[in-house]
Amino acid sequence: MAAANAQAWWISGPTYEYGEDDAGYYQPHRNHVVSRTFEMNGFKRASLTLSVLGYARVTINGKALGNVELLGDWTNFTKQVTSRTFDVTELLRPWTNTIEVELGNGWFNPSPLTMFGKYNLRERLAEVGTPAVLVTLVVDGQTLLVSDDSWSCHEGQLLFNNLYLGETRDLSSAGGAELPLVVQKDMRNVEPAVVEPCRRFAPVVGSDVRELEDGSLVVDFHELDTGMIDLRFIAHKGHEVVVRYAEELDGDGMPSYESSHAGLVGCLVPEGFRIPGGPGAPERAIQTDRIICAEGENHFTNQFTVHSCRYAVIEGLTHEQLLGIELVPVHTDLKAVGSIETGNGFYDSMVDAAVRTKLNNVHGLWEDCARERLGYGGDMVALAASNLAAFDCEGLIRKTVRDFRNDQTAAGGVPETAPFMGIGSNGTAYGEGPLLWQLAYPHLVLRAYQFYGSRDLVEQEWPHVKKLVDYLLAWAPAELAAHCLGDHGSVATSESFKTGTPDKELVGWCTIARFARAAARFEEILGVPSSGYDVRYDELREQIRARFAHDDGSWGDGTQTGLAFTADLGLADEQALADRLAAQIAEEDGVLTTGIFGTTLAFDLLNRTGHSDVVEAWLTREKAPSYKDMLASGNKALAEQFVMFLSSYNHAMFSSYLQWFYQGLGGIRIADDACGCDHVELRPYFSPLTNEVSCSLMTRRGEIRTTWKRDDQGIVTFSYSVPEGVSVTQL
Repeated sequence: MAAANAQAWWISGPTYEYGEDDAGYYQPHRNHVVSRTFEMNGFKRASLTLSVLGYARVTINGKALGNVELLGDWTNFTKQVTSRTFDVTELLRPWTNTIEVELGNGWFNPSPLTMFGKYNLRERLAEVGTPAVLVTLVVDGQTLLVSDDSWSCHEGQLLFNNLYLGETRDLSSAGGAELPLVVQKDMRNVEPAVVEPCRRFAPVVGSDVRELEDGSLVVDFHELDTGMIDLRFIAHKGHEVVVRYAEELDGDGMPSYESSHAGLVGCLVPEGFRIPGGPGAPERAIQTDRIICAEGENHFTNQFTVHSCRYAVIEGLTHEQLLGIELVPVHTDLKAVGSIETGNGFYDSMVDAAVRTKLNNVHGLWEDCARERLGYGGDMVALAASNLAAFDCEGLIRKTVRDFRNDQTAAGGVPETAPFMGIGSNGTAYGEGPLLWQLAYPHLVLRAYQFYGSRDLVEQEWPHVKKLVDYLLAWAPAELAAHCLGDHGSVATSESFKTGTPDKELVGWCTIARFARAAARFEEILGVPSSGYDVRYDELREQIRARFAHDDGSWGDGTQTGLAFTADLGLADEQALADRLAAQIAEEDGVLTTGIFGTTLAFDLLNRTGHSDVVEAWLTREKAPSYKDMLASGNKALAEQFVMFLSSYNHAMFSSYLQWFYQGLGGIRIADDACGCDHVELRPYFSPLTNEVSCSLMTRRGEIRTTWKRDDQGIVTFSYSVPEGVSVTQL
């Protein structure tokens, strides 16, 4: 059979109507399923290519399309849509075949929930609409089937689905009525996806179940993951089961939902009111699944929602009806490239917590936490070194920098979150983020060059990065520096982590200089004549010295953050600054009071200058604030803050310590001037808390490996191996 029309078109069900204020979004609206039955003869190989506006699940002859979840990348859909191609040879059969695509809302049809009480995604995103799919089936090199007006459409089992709030599934019926198919013949920019898809990973069995006074069941999975629930139970037809998800327990041992309210909607703020969600929204935006049961044995698993939880609260079932429940982690299938074994149980648990929390918040983009799921540039800057030590992130970087470029403003600024969704906290203009969040764009491109040798990405993005840097450097520095949020997350500002960040003005000036330094590095890599960015960088450094240096050797407001940023720019003797930082940390009870940016700079600085013992003392500190206190709950995941205030218990922004594990304990630091990891600095810290460390990093050139071991006499033996073509600086 040959396709009647070789051109694939977007197909969907009818447009959803939610009313003038979109309040009807929260009412039952069955999702759409598009399908096609076709005949074919013998074949050798078949592939299916799909692009999705929203999310999709695909079955062929009743069998699912492999282990693929949340199929449909979030981008600025007006600029770019991604496609994915799958080998479906084993799913097809001679003669009659049926393909079904179940569509979910995803990021293309978000709720009108007013996140943080003000950001309505339906009003802020570049485009929203009814989920749709573009399909092409190729058999033995020939196009056999495309999405066109020969397909059919019917209602699915989902009465509600939202990527934040959960799903309502009607298991009592196979689906709803036949629907008219909508065919859209618009020519979107479709490009192959560069990020691995989301997949399911080893499930966590919920074996710890207790009953509450109201008869509901609480399941403790004994770790905090982001994933899909898999629930089996016995019930009668039409009965409703409700499952709510929580990251923590309150002081009375009851599940608390405050830390994971979508967009903080429903959170009780100190002023005494709950953050509103807008017309039709639930009073509290709790992660909730609802199941309308079939008769007998029921099986429910999420299709288009992932939940951040350690606890599941089940209403409508008894212990006897519950047959089994699992939490199945779901995240982007990032390839692990780093490995470290420390010989210290707590350290190994810290490595596990960092990796777990990072993966919990990667679903096609680097997210901050489940209640927001937004690609904040600031978090990317702070975590780049640790992320690249753990995973192969080249594809994720390529998508992310494209997301920034897609939403670059006419003036040249880039957004706080990529894709842009309305947030611009203290940004330079609407659609433009604060300084350190905009820095993510050039920073990630340069990291890709450093780790993967991605010169093509440098060439591709340079015109757009140049536009950004020229725009920012045209500002008066004092005026521009005011558009900095400072060193976000410092324990010194625990009462309200959004205000009063340490050395905010100095950090702003230093960040402006970092933009100039980044642009000079782009020109150096490309070998183009200097446009004066190096000169501007030196000028800014002199201005910072004149404005913030004090006669007693302190800088700015005298904070740890100020020392870390000052050292990063080489504004004074590095060793002297590191010594002062180490002394100041000791004076402040061993607490690192830097925020997420200063922390990653401090870890690197202290390791390079012989102060890894100071880092180690902070990482192993017993009393709060500390990582031990953060991990004491047994969640096996990291929290957003050391002192919690409207914060998430599943947030990676302080996971940057993982870079110290590789650079300090493992001794592997990819040099700043590296191209594709062709230059490595070896500077191991022989910790007294362990006697043996093994560390490796798989690069494009091969594996870099280090080991060290302390014998019974206290003598340490260090060895390493690097691939051919990698230069080594041993320090």
